[in-house]
Amino acid sequence: MIQVMQRRIKYLLLKFFRLKGSAHSISIGFTLGASINFVPSFGIGVLISVAIAKLFKGNPIAGFLGGISLMWVFPVLFYLNYLTGRFVFPDDLGDGIEQVANHSASLDQSVLTSLSLGRTFIIGMLINIALFICLLYPPIYIISKRYQKKILQYIYVKWVKRPAI
Repeated sequence: MIQVMQRRIKYLLLKFFRLKGSAHSISIGFTLGASINFVPSFGIGVLISVAIAKLFKGNPIAGFLGGISLMWVFPVLFYLNYLTGRFVFPDDLGDGIEQVANHSASLDQSVLTSLSLGRTFIIGMLINIALFICLLYPPIYIISKRYQKKILQYIYVKWVKRPAI
């Protein structure tokens, strides 16, 4: 099982570093593709990643690779959206949720609590996406621009060209 995962990761890294195109195109495609994981996309996140990458003139294959790179972390990113939103809007939602859970609140209170949670999540999601793009783009650009050939050479020596046993 671990060897299968290692082979997949190696394949994706090899695919990423063999991408043709400018460093900007690869970087923007990967960054936007990976940032879609902050959005609850209900299974079509990879398609959205490719579309967003093409829309902003990034590399669509890099967008695809970015989209699948963080797919497994979605529950953590979902919770991070909520925490960031709570940092911006420090409402005490615990009482409202508790009232709704105890059925002692009216329908208006339930709707207001739901809207407040939605607002908190969406604001947190937008802030997280903006921060993620600003933090991920520069290192991916530098890696694509300066170190792509060196990394490919390293991959070839270490993974592809193995000594005969």
